[in-house]
Amino acid sequence: MNEIVTKKQRLKMFLTEAFSFSLIFAILGVIIFWTFQHTLFSSVNQNLEHQASQVKKNGMMPNPGDFKTMTLLFNKSGEIVNYTALGDRGTTLSKIQLKTNQLNVMQTIDLSNGVSFKTMLIKLPKQQSQTNQNIQGDQGQKNSGDMPKYALLMENITAEKQSVSSFLKVLLVSFFVFAVLAITISWWLVKRNMQPVLKSWQQQQDFVDSAAHELKTPLTIIQNKLELLLTKPNAKIKDEYDPIILSLSEIRRLTSLSADLLTLAKANSNMTVINTENIDISSFLAKIVEPYQEIAQLDNKKFTIDLLASGKIILDPQRIHQLLVILLDNALKYTDENAQIEVKSEIVNRQLVIEVTDNGRGISEKGKQHVFDRFYRDDKSGARETGGTGLGLAIAKWIVDMHKGKISVHDAFPHGSKFIVNLPIKNKI
Repeated sequence: MNEIVTKKQRLKMFLTEAFSFSLIFAILGVIIFWTFQHTLFSSVNQNLEHQASQVKKNGMMPNPGDFKTMTLLFNKSGEIVNYTALGDRGTTLSKIQLKTNQLNVMQTIDLSNGVSFKTMLIKLPKQQSQTNQNIQGDQGQKNSGDMPKYALLMENITAEKQSVSSFLKVLLVSFFVFAVLAITISWWLVKRNMQPVLKSWQQQQDFVDSAAHELKTPLTIIQNKLELLLTKPNAKIKDEYDPIILSLSEIRRLTSLSADLLTLAKANSNMTVINTENIDISSFLAKIVEPYQEIAQLDNKKFTIDLLASGKIILDPQRIHQLLVILLDNALKYTDENAQIEVKSEIVNRQLVIEVTDNGRGISEKGKQHVFDRFYRDDKSGARETGGTGLGLAIAKWIVDMHKGKISVHDAFPHGSKFIVNLPIKNKI
């Protein structure tokens, strides 16, 4: 099911990114093409508009022999009256018809021989029609005696259209190349961006599964013991002392687990705020460590304290207290009788360094890579037998990260584990 969902998410994200990239390239291509075409033909349009203005105002007709520019004169019947002056081009141009409904409108005419013209039809003033009567050429043939009423100003745009066509082909090829690149990049981005999402999703699933498992065990024990007590309604409390004690023990375990889960939930929501204070680090650490020295003596374990760090340091006392409790509790829990535990602190390169070392069973190489993961318990350290939830060191790492510090685990000599915490020292709150 997870794999199916993952494939659907990847496909959806891939299609979204590929479509987005392609749409951007397409819009960009249209803008570039429109700009190129508009710029290319704007001078032609301006030239025709200028010619039309000159004809209407000053009676200056364009040179009919110009290679790019020519004029067709029509009579009121729509016949060309300057046919002879067109020379060899007359046969092709004679197919152009007069359309009086397109007066003063820019038009494009494509002829059968592949030549294209930009045209503008204007109506000649009466005086202008009489003046240009001599343009008719051979008056003895058709249209004899007709006066020109309309002028079709024409400019050859064959070269411009070929340029636009070539540019469009280049643009389409470029778009295809960019589309392939967009698909490739989209697929690469999807794979890269989905990795942290999938990792987070997997961690969340593992977290929920592990939490459900950890909650199920004590609840099952409590349920079984209570059901057992229900079968003995007349029994005295002293006779059922063991089931009650075991139930209370599991309830305390559930309380501790719930508190740890709540802490990690707050960590995930980024709602937890570090409340920093300026504290004397020497006395602060001593107050935390001293009770554990007494516990170690009661358990016949050696406990050495070497607190060299001194001075005022800005940190969150509640969270650092929680951090040290986790490390010291683990050191006491996972060492045997007559084992040695050592706590050190010093300031090195403007960093507060705290070391908690024990010569217990140690942590496997694989365990060192996952020891700060939630619910992880290393078999070598005997964490499963001690009943730990595997959340303590995950919380410890979160506390250190919130202080912009670093926590690491190493092997102790000749055996055991050493946890090293590096916290940067701030000058101001």
